[in-house]
Amino acid sequence: MFAVVIAGTLVINRLLKEYFERVRPDIHRLIEIGGYSFPSGHAMTAFSVYTILAFLFWRHISTRFGRIMLLIFSVLFIFMIGISRIYLGVHYPSDIFGGYFVSGMWCTLAIGFFQKYKNRNHAKD
Repeated sequence: MFAVVIAGTLVINRLLKEYFERVRPDIHRLIEIGGYSFPSGHAMTAFSVYTILAFLFWRHISTRFGRIMLLIFSVLFIFMIGISRIYLGVHYPSDIFGGYFVSGMWCTLAIGFFQKYKNRNHAKD
């Protein structure tokens, strides 16, 4: 599940970057980076990684405190990575929000298929 989500994220990001061909911001850039800007690959990957990890670890954490900490950790890292891309001047805020949105849709779809497959196989037993 983890590998499928991450691989899918990378493929979707590449396809969207080639489709939109949005140039990166050129003012106040702290680092030099090539390629297109929209959607942010770092934002997409961070969202997918921390979302799928939270999904996979959720059932193995039995306490409410543990689950809350898992969610806080995941959201914090997703947010910090997005903000860092804007701070470095390599993305517009819309690149970050677009990346989050696309990864959110992809993770929802992947988790939905996973749950449907899991429930179908569980019903056969």
